[in-house]
Amino acid sequence: MVVSKPASVLMIASWLFFGSASGQENNVCPTFKDYYTMKNNSNCWYDLAAEFSAPEIIRRMGYPVLTYKVLTPDGYILTMFRIPNNHSSNPNAKYHPIYLQHGLVATCATFLGKGRDSLAFLLSDAGYDVWLGNYRGNAYSEEHVNLTVYDQEYWNHGMDEVALVDLPSNFQTILKHTAPGSKIIFIGHSLGTAVSLMYSAEYPEFSNRILKMLVLLCPAYTLSNMISPYRAPAPMGDFVLDTIRRLRLERIVSQAQELRRLVVPPCMESPEMMQNCMQMYNLFYGPKTDLGPESIPVYFNQLPGGTSIKILNHAADLVLGNFRKYNYKSLNYKAYGRKTPPVYDISKIKVPVYLVYSAQDWATPEADALNLWRNLPKSSRYGMMKINRNTFNHIDMVFGRHARQWVYDPLIRVLNKAISN
Repeated sequence: MVVSKPASVLMIASWLFFGSASGQENNVCPTFKDYYTMKNNSNCWYDLAAEFSAPEIIRRMGYPVLTYKVLTPDGYILTMFRIPNNHSSNPNAKYHPIYLQHGLVATCATFLGKGRDSLAFLLSDAGYDVWLGNYRGNAYSEEHVNLTVYDQEYWNHGMDEVALVDLPSNFQTILKHTAPGSKIIFIGHSLGTAVSLMYSAEYPEFSNRILKMLVLLCPAYTLSNMISPYRAPAPMGDFVLDTIRRLRLERIVSQAQELRRLVVPPCMESPEMMQNCMQMYNLFYGPKTDLGPESIPVYFNQLPGGTSIKILNHAADLVLGNFRKYNYKSLNYKAYGRKTPPVYDISKIKVPVYLVYSAQDWATPEADALNLWRNLPKSSRYGMMKINRNTFNHIDMVFGRHARQWVYDPLIRVLNKAISN
């Protein structure tokens, strides 16, 4: 499979530190100190999400899994995984498809990293038909009918292509394999929320016909209130992109396999490096975190998941306060027939929107979530949930110790009520 190479990078990099996981030896611990004696430490345990790819995690957790290859109109081949729940033998089955969309430099595996407390499994247990999407260029969606990841043109895509090509292609596949008249519940995290807003603003009538609701975890609209110090390079996005392209390094800084070779070995070298790396990452997510040391091997088995530098540059435009199509600068006239890119007008959205945001999120902060809420049409404001905890940041929505208690269980109650209406 496409994911075998990046998965092997982690196993090789951590071999001396963690030992072979083939015998299900301990591979996660609740404290950094415990990692020193992990192999024979009764406080530690084995977590399959720290070793396996998304479909294998689903399978080994005892759930059915189906794989779908989705061909986009521009030749990209996307991979979706499904946890089907459409059998009459399941008394809880709701025959309702839910589509999960990961965030920036991630994969769908981020919805599978908390064992049975993972969002994907909880939704399946609640009776939903769960579909896990992967947009172009990540570890599970590296195929194309003509191009390979070694072709520079392969990486020439931004958020517009994800929102306006990948999402419709995935939605069409879901509707083709579900009951007639089904409407999809969309749940996105971080950048996954931004592309859903772009799609729903660009196609308001059609999206309203096929989508039941947008659930936005850590919503990303304009991010001019970002607290993270990583906002500082945002104005230099074009310079960075142009430099990388001139040096023909686009694959090296975009493909999951190469990113993991750079990131995983040093971050998994020792407990100290694990802690240092997560402290550095939390400058982006928010320093007050609910992510425990036991989740760090899982995190680095799944991230970074790969993405194009052009997507990163497009995301940087959100930090500059814009929510629009890709800015080609002097080439905007050629692309759009106008000097500036068209804006994604979220006031046109007709799909009900439910926001979930955290007071400790430095990447998509509360101020920007509330700005999004104010700019949505009143008819689409379904509701909001604020996670007002002292230790719960951006990444905790998918990896936090209390994500189920504070987010998922309340959210499922919201969904159950929504589909009953």
